[in-house]
Amino acid sequence: MTFHFRRSLILACTLAVTALVAVMAPGMASAAAQKSDLDKQCEGSNIKGHGSTFQAPILVKWAVDFNEVEKVKNKNVKACGGTQGAKREPKVEFLHEGSNAGSGACLHGWGAESTEKLKYEEFPFCGTDEAPNPEQKKEIEKNKTGGESDALETIPVLQGAVAVIVHLPEGCLASSEIKIKGVTTKLGRLVLDRSSIEGVYKGSIETWKQLLENQEKEGTGTNKGAGKDKLSCTGGEPEEKDKIQPVVRLDHSGTTHIFKSFLEQVNPTEDIPMEEYEEEIGGKKTGCGATLKEKSEKWSEVSEACQNQRWPTKAHIERGTESGNPGVVKRVNEVASSMGYADLAVARELGDFSNPADGGGEEATGEQHHKFWAEVEDTKTPEVTGWSDPSSDGDVKEPANSRCKTTKYTEESGKKFPPENTRDPWNEAKAELVEKEYSICGLTYDLALRQYAFFPGTSVESVGKPEATTVHDFLLWALNTAKDGGGSLEKGTDYEKLSSSIIKKATEGVEELGWEKPGEAGAKEKT
Repeated sequence: MTFHFRRSLILACTLAVTALVAVMAPGMASAAAQKSDLDKQCEGSNIKGHGSTFQAPILVKWAVDFNEVEKVKNKNVKACGGTQGAKREPKVEFLHEGSNAGSGACLHGWGAESTEKLKYEEFPFCGTDEAPNPEQKKEIEKNKTGGESDALETIPVLQGAVAVIVHLPEGCLASSEIKIKGVTTKLGRLVLDRSSIEGVYKGSIETWKQLLENQEKEGTGTNKGAGKDKLSCTGGEPEEKDKIQPVVRLDHSGTTHIFKSFLEQVNPTEDIPMEEYEEEIGGKKTGCGATLKEKSEKWSEVSEACQNQRWPTKAHIERGTESGNPGVVKRVNEVASSMGYADLAVARELGDFSNPADGGGEEATGEQHHKFWAEVEDTKTPEVTGWSDPSSDGDVKEPANSRCKTTKYTEESGKKFPPENTRDPWNEAKAELVEKEYSICGLTYDLALRQYAFFPGTSVESVGKPEATTVHDFLLWALNTAKDGGGSLEKGTDYEKLSSSIIKKATEGVEELGWEKPGEAGAKEKT
């Protein structure tokens, strides 16, 4: 056999195998060959995002830091501060008030469970703490007119804690004792065990007296049965018999999703009578296609999608008077004898729960207050027996970090976490119930499109491609943990950066973004 003949035979076999692979797995073959067709780095246009109030405080900060850090041009390799790529400075704005507030605004604006006008063109990315479930993903992707079937990218960008905020009855102050490194410490607030929080939102615990009795019976560690939680009320026991008013979000909420995922793990099996509910989206009344009649369901069945705003009938919940986590915090501030939930950053930003002048925060060990966020059962932390604060510095005025650094996330039984990629659904991801630091932590995500050209309002190259380019550049910078990258700037912002394994998945997802052609995970960015 001549050398020429052998070489021809090898070439023919190679081509045949290549063709066979392409036939058997066309998606794999094309993905390996395709490069992103986005513009050069930092050559995109100004963009706006909207949605999650959980991530809003840091997204607003990131929108500035993407171009500048402390008024110095950002020299991070992924930034667009005039020193990288095309050396332009495309601006990012994140809207999170009114109709633009909340994870629901993000999901509905992109077509999940909604008949309102699609907002891909107005908001080429949006924030949500409730990752789209498979059905919502299909609803969003059905709006495309071409391109690949897995069109939606769910990009985790950071994690944070949900604080349980408390406003005691007028005239009442709280006290608790916990052990820190073996030393008994007095707190000027209550510690709350898991069953007490769930009982308040289920409606089985209606008064502060019932809550204290449950704490004594159900508490863990050195607090179990010790009766260390106390209220001191000017009128004595009558105030302890005041009803606790649970406050919840006005709107469809990712923070609610995180909070209900916690309640679901506390009480996974009980069927609880849920209130009748009718949701309004885009001016039309809906409720999974119809009014939702009172029905007994588990927490897991009301944590997402059109059931997200549904609560147990017996809890007699009160909704915030405005959208977003600020609505819950403001309402708890206003209503004595109430309890609510909000992301740590917003709870601290709005002041009353970390400001001694407003009856919140600890200036001295053991000082009592009538507004606070509670420490929550149950941690593996060796220094503290049984209780954990959502903040690394307690309920004081200065921002710190969420105690979510070591959080372990899980999915439903039988599924591995994290998902294989950001084109898969992440909606089942939740913090495990027992953590080394704090147990009510959650991931928050930004939604982006794998191929913008096939979605309404983004199909014109002169409009869609520049916007897609900035989404890509901004999210890649936000995940970057090098100096002045978004992933290095969470410190002291009441958030916590993602684990390295999640950052890897998220970065690969961002690298797949394109206009007509998707990019390739792990591909080098064009400069």
